[in-house]
Amino acid sequence: MLSNAREVRTMSALISVSSIADLSMSGDTEDVTGMKGRIRLTREDGVRGGRWMDQSRKQVQAYDYLCHVGEAKEWIEACINEEIDSITTLEESLRNGVVLAKLARYFDPPSVRKIFEHPVLQYKHSDNINCIFKAMRNIKLPEIFIFELTDLYDKKNIPKVIYCIHALSHMLANKGMAPNIKNLVGELQFTDAEIHATRRGLDAAGISLPSFGNVGSALAKELKGPERAIAETIPEEEEEEEEEEEEEEEQVEPEPETLLSNQELRDLFWANNTDSIERCQHLFRGALERKKFLERRNLHHQMQEFLIQVQAQGRGEIVRRRFRDRMQKLYAFEPQVVTIQAHLRGFLQRKKYQDRQNFYKSNVDSIVKLQSLFRAKAAGDAYRSLTTGANPPISTVKTFLHLLNDSDFDFEEELELENLRQLVVRRIRENTQSDAQLNELDIKIALLVQNHITLDEVIKTTSSLTKKKAQRRMSMPISATSNPYTLKSLDRESRDRLVLYQQLFYLLQTQPAYFSKLFFMMSKTGLFTDRIKKQIEGVVLTLFGYAQNSREEYLLLKLFKQSIFEEVGEILNVNDFLRGNFMFIKMVMIYVRGAKERRYLRDLLGPLVRQVLEDDFLDLESDPLMIYKASINNEELRTGRPSERPLHIDHTEALNDPETRTTFIRHLQELRLRTEMFLDAILASLPRMPYGIRYIAKEVGEALRSKFPHEPEENITKAVGNLIYYRYLNPAIVAPEGFDVIEGVVSPMQRKNLAEISKMLNQISVGKLFADDNVYLKPLNEYVGYAGARFAKYFKNVVEVMEPEQQFEVNEYVDQVNTIRPTVYMSPYEIFNMHGMLIDKIDVIAPEMDDPLRVILSDLGNPPLNFEEHSQGHGEVCLTLQNRFTANLDDPDMDLKHLFVETKRYILAIIRIQSGKNLMEILERRVTVHEEQAWDELKATELNRHQHHQRRIDNASESSLTDHFRNTSNNMADMNAMRFIELKQHAIDGILQLESTGKVTRKNGYQDMINAIAVDIRTKHRRRIQRASELNQVKQTLSNLNEKRHFLESQIKSYHDYVESCMTNITTKKGKKQRYIMPFTKQYFHIRNLQRHGKVPQFGSFKYTAQKLFEKGVLLNLEGVSPKQYSQISLTISCDEPGLFQIEAETSILMVRMPVTSMELRLEDLLQCQFNNIQIMSLFDDMAKVNVNLLLFLVNKKFYI
Repeated sequence: MLSNAREVRTMSALISVSSIADLSMSGDTEDVTGMKGRIRLTREDGVRGGRWMDQSRKQVQAYDYLCHVGEAKEWIEACINEEIDSITTLEESLRNGVVLAKLARYFDPPSVRKIFEHPVLQYKHSDNINCIFKAMRNIKLPEIFIFELTDLYDKKNIPKVIYCIHALSHMLANKGMAPNIKNLVGELQFTDAEIHATRRGLDAAGISLPSFGNVGSALAKELKGPERAIAETIPEEEEEEEEEEEEEEEQVEPEPETLLSNQELRDLFWANNTDSIERCQHLFRGALERKKFLERRNLHHQMQEFLIQVQAQGRGEIVRRRFRDRMQKLYAFEPQVVTIQAHLRGFLQRKKYQDRQNFYKSNVDSIVKLQSLFRAKAAGDAYRSLTTGANPPISTVKTFLHLLNDSDFDFEEELELENLRQLVVRRIRENTQSDAQLNELDIKIALLVQNHITLDEVIKTTSSLTKKKAQRRMSMPISATSNPYTLKSLDRESRDRLVLYQQLFYLLQTQPAYFSKLFFMMSKTGLFTDRIKKQIEGVVLTLFGYAQNSREEYLLLKLFKQSIFEEVGEILNVNDFLRGNFMFIKMVMIYVRGAKERRYLRDLLGPLVRQVLEDDFLDLESDPLMIYKASINNEELRTGRPSERPLHIDHTEALNDPETRTTFIRHLQELRLRTEMFLDAILASLPRMPYGIRYIAKEVGEALRSKFPHEPEENITKAVGNLIYYRYLNPAIVAPEGFDVIEGVVSPMQRKNLAEISKMLNQISVGKLFADDNVYLKPLNEYVGYAGARFAKYFKNVVEVMEPEQQFEVNEYVDQVNTIRPTVYMSPYEIFNMHGMLIDKIDVIAPEMDDPLRVILSDLGNPPLNFEEHSQGHGEVCLTLQNRFTANLDDPDMDLKHLFVETKRYILAIIRIQSGKNLMEILERRVTVHEEQAWDELKATELNRHQHHQRRIDNASESSLTDHFRNTSNNMADMNAMRFIELKQHAIDGILQLESTGKVTRKNGYQDMINAIAVDIRTKHRRRIQRASELNQVKQTLSNLNEKRHFLESQIKSYHDYVESCMTNITTKKGKKQRYIMPFTKQYFHIRNLQRHGKVPQFGSFKYTAQKLFEKGVLLNLEGVSPKQYSQISLTISCDEPGLFQIEAETSILMVRMPVTSMELRLEDLLQCQFNNIQIMSLFDDMAKVNVNLLLFLVNKKFYI
């Protein structure tokens, strides 16, 4: 405590200060003693007033507070190693709690999970402040130092926040967890404005500043206990007071002229400081009340559980008393209360029911809509759970079981689709035969013109259905019931032979290794003529049905894949594949030019090609010399005078001509524009490109990568591009009329324009710039490089397709579960020809002795003798393909799959009758009489439906669907023989066997079986969609085939019209004279002998000795006969049918006539040999060899001239 004398001196010195303006802080004023840096406050001369000291104290408090804020700022920056806002703005920046949360993460990381940062202050920032609360409590900072949330967030007491930071720094420093906080009082400098602003802020807040100087002792007092802290702090306070008294005694000097009495000074002091004293009293009283409140709250926290229990017991007792009192009153009136309650409840229920009925009646339309929406949603949810759910419930599956039944509409579509497929195959074969007939007619007519013979016999030789041939076929000694060339005989031997052929062609169709090896031989050797190759192509395409349905297209693509790997396995580099002329490539090009592929090419290239053809002034010539000559021609045609420009110049001189140069540049620009149009269309059409060519391109790329793993990817892409563009798209651009891209004739200029565009596209596809061989196209190299990158990316996207198993939803075992057996139509000649081909090449095609192909060929034996001659006119044979080696399939689980399918059939029938939570519950349920009756009704319904379909199929045309419905009926008949309890027993036996193999498990209630049924339902729906798509495709294909058929028929008619016109000319020249025969010659006696027996041929007969024919050069050799004996051998050539010659040979040795040997020789055989440049042909089973040209000359001379 200050002494009274000191108070009097202080008061007398300060009495005259009236405001803070009376004080000055000059720069040369000495510091306050003991506080370095704090400026001593002095009153300026002449300033009067009594409150200057109060104002100066506030000024000093503001300065001290700013220094403490700076101390907290520097300490925080040292801890978080990050610079924060300045001292004057720190209070505002601390409100969002981000800096404090980072500080909490520094000394207690687990307390901070996430720091919320946002430029705009919002309540979520309080989570950051809660983090510092949690961290301070974790390190046991006394609660008295911890500020409240509103102190910071609402700025109610920012000094307390700074004080808390100081206390936290002392505690962390004592624990060695943070550096010591510095004392910056007197070290920092602030402007007068900053100090005034801080003072005004503190005055506005109306709070007292905490004592930052003794924060350490206060923290120690809280941590060590109140008694020890008081003992330590009292001496310190006394020492501080003594020091302050000494300083004030030194500073305040008595002024005799202003000395007042102690009482006056005290009264004056109290009068001038009443507000401050009251404020101090308020603060002390608040502190006391807060201390009492904290003590009370701590006591409550300590006794919280006990108080809760007391309160709960008290409240419970009160409630129980009230309840007992109420129950006693109610028991006294129980009958009346029950009656009243019943009446009230009844009234309320009737009213509620009536209100509901009225509401329904007034909103019946809306209710119906809601019901329909809910039902639709329930049905949609059920269907989605069936189609997309992993484990659809059995109730959902049962709801959609009817989808597995074939409706009449399904039946009609299947029947129509199958008939249309067969019709398409027949149309293709008819068109192929018509095309071959056209080619044959063309060749025969050319040969006739060359040989100067009449056309009477040609008409007969080119027709396959003439009456003469039919009569001759019917007069053959072998009866129709035992003809080995028809495969239609009704004897057992023919039937067994037909079955073997069905097994043979099924094996060839489903095992691609055989045809792929045959294709490889045809590509590498010269053992096969073009005629044989054509025959093999026809058989293969017929066997695979021209890829008209998904199964056959799938198998054909598998054949192409095998052939690709066969061919690629033998090449040395990628360029060998580009240069190779492989057999399978020819087959691929025939396959990709089917009806749907032609439609793609027509839609893609048709508009572009028509634009080129319809532009009459379009010229894409890129040779400057040709442009120069065309320019001279145009000039002369335009002026009518010879051009003055020289005609014979070189390319350089032509390019220097201004007109030629301008035209050349315009042509290059037009060529680039047209090429870009084609390129854009090709790139945009990728989604519509047929799957087959894309899959083949994919397999080509994969085969080349497998063969040449170190080959650059760009070379593989070039090989794919060669197949896609050069072999597939390019021919349709150069010759659009041959691919149904356009109709009509293409002029030479138009074809040249298309060829120029094709050359550009080909250069782009290989990614190669123009070199010296196309020097005048070098200006387009920049465009070629740019477009080549686009084309390369296109080729990479082309091969991004799924596997055929996913595309067609089939696999190699499809025929094992499919009840519709594949059917193929072939002529006996094609069957026997392929039979002979396989026997001839069996060592290469099937080298293993136990190969299935060898087994079937061994049972078949050799094809019939002379089948080339005798099997041509017997129509077609329907082969219903069969798999002979089902038990030898590579799939070891085939029996298990059959068991799964059979058990699934039983389960399907069971869940139609019984219901349950899962399949296991249904199987364990007992069978009731009602369920047996329901099973009998279901059997009767199914049987009637199958009988209805059977009648429909019996009335339809011949189709493989017959076997399908017959097998289905047989399956139903098997189940019809069972009672429902027997059916369940079979299902249980099957499910137990499947469980032993791990296919199903009772842990999920045999849900795997239900999932399999759900998959069948989904597949049924996809089958209907696929069938509709196939119907459209087949109808479009049939339409295109009919168009081509009409075209071929018109062509054949035009050929026949030409033949008829020639016949008309021939009939006018019929009056030739009778040929004179020299009497008593060998020919004379020969004719007389024929006349005597009535066997004179219609068109003549001539008899020669072998010696005579040998001298003429017609006969070259007789096997085993000496030329000296040629005079004893006679040869007779007769013609009784146009184009058919009978040659008889007889010999007389020692006047003894030997048996006659005869043979038939057709005119078309001679013509064909001459056309094929065959000079020598064999007669009489290679016994005689003749010169083809001389024999033909002899026939022409004797029979036609």
